[in-house]
Amino acid sequence: MNKILFLCTGNYYRSRFAEEYFNHQADRFELPWRADSRALARDLAATGNQGPISTFAVTELQRRAIPIRGGARHPITARPTDFEAAHRIIAVSRREHEPMLREHFPEVLERIQYFEIGDLDVEAPATAIARLTQAIDLEIAALRSRHGV
Repeated sequence: MNKILFLCTGNYYRSRFAEEYFNHQADRFELPWRADSRALARDLAATGNQGPISTFAVTELQRRAIPIRGGARHPITARPTDFEAAHRIIAVSRREHEPMLREHFPEVLERIQYFEIGDLDVEAPATAIARLTQAIDLEIAALRSRHGV
């Protein structure tokens, strides 16, 4: 099974939505891929996030009738082993996450692909999630083509 790793600051909103949405689509199209997600922030308590997953992510997943498999899991900070296990790595915002990656994981910089999906202070959740969904749909389409599905 191939693994894709989605990264964001707190592993609470964008990367968690990406993980759940990608896994749903991969199952739907019977792709040999599974997503996971991690935080780049070193101190998750400082993010101020409440609970295991953002209500914005939950609402959008429910609206799409996507079951939330990892909803009880709290955010997890990225470790070197997460990068070692991943076949593809996507950070959801170059502007926001490249400096964090450069500081904490410079050895993986050349492996990172970036989206540009803003956090709550940059983009409204409906807009951000719509754009994130489109970006993941493109990833799924490329994988389907590659795997002949």
